[in-house]
Amino acid sequence: MSMGALPVYLMFALFLLGVPVAIALIACVLPYFLFINPTMPPQMVLQRLVAQVESSSLWAVPFFITAGAVLNYAGVTKRLMNLCEGIVGHLPGALSALMGGISGSAASDAATECKILVPEMLERGYDKDFSAAVTAASSMITPIIPPGIGLILFAFVANVSVGRMFLAGWIPGIIMTVGMMMLVHMIAKRRGYVPTRTRPAKGKELLLLVKDAGWALV
Repeated sequence: MSMGALPVYLMFALFLLGVPVAIALIACVLPYFLFINPTMPPQMVLQRLVAQVESSSLWAVPFFITAGAVLNYAGVTKRLMNLCEGIVGHLPGALSALMGGISGSAASDAATECKILVPEMLERGYDKDFSAAVTAASSMITPIIPPGIGLILFAFVANVSVGRMFLAGWIPGIIMTVGMMMLVHMIAKRRGYVPTRTRPAKGKELLLLVKDAGWALV
């Protein structure tokens, strides 16, 4: 085993042992300073760690996660889901078409949807495996559609504009969303899943749904 690959093997070994990711990432770079390049002082690990964490660009990460939690507990997500169901609820598989874009984190989105959407899907006759697969796959759209935490971190590391990264994420995010909705619709129709509505919301009913979710949309 080459010394250059030692940090990689050590990182995966620590992951398998259940070591927290942050500690594993710090520990896997120590061999570089101790064995591969001993001329560099190990203190630089902590110095660089502190210097990177002090960046104001990283403030957006906990703020987006907190905003997502507040919106979920306040019922904002439920209002958005009701509006989506009113528009496309007459189509097979439409209940699973609510894509995450509130928390900015794929893990947070998957954790939220598994508590909100999956029980609703199971109650309406969807298969558990299908519901779990849709939830996991759709959560991968969240980091791409702004505001994605991954976009912020990449912009910070690559020293590029966060605003430009957000603009760049719209087109692939929309393509992934439309593609996912079409695939889910075809699978749901093939399996005979019953739509949640007989017709789309129109007129006064649609206005009431938009009014109820108005601030959430803003």
